[in-house]
Amino acid sequence: MSEQRPETNQIKGVKHQEQKLQLIMSWIVIIILISFGVFSLIKLANVHKTEGDYWLTLIREQFPVLVGVPMAGLGALFITLILRISTGTLEFEFAGFKFKGGAAPIVFWVICFLSIVLSIQLLWQK
Repeated sequence: MSEQRPETNQIKGVKHQEQKLQLIMSWIVIIILISFGVFSLIKLANVHKTEGDYWLTLIREQFPVLVGVPMAGLGALFITLILRISTGTLEFEFAGFKFKGGAAPIVFWVICFLSIVLSIQLLWQK
């Protein structure tokens, strides 16, 4: 039997601590995103209490732009973070291209965002 060197155990401990910190920070970001989304929707619900009808009219006419697109961005980020937390590092193939490392989460977010925005546009009644 060979003994593991103490340096190897220290490196494993540091990596484990980094993974725990990354997991904790990811959940903190998710909680902040959910809180911001709820706060925005509450503020939007209370906009009718302002004087005049400028904001109310603007929100009625441009709801997909003022609310849908930012919420699509938050939703895409939420999906990307939850996937990264549950599966680890993201790697995927799309349209014949392989995405690894730092590019994978960014491209995945863009794909999620565009698909959500496209679905908002297709389902929005004009």
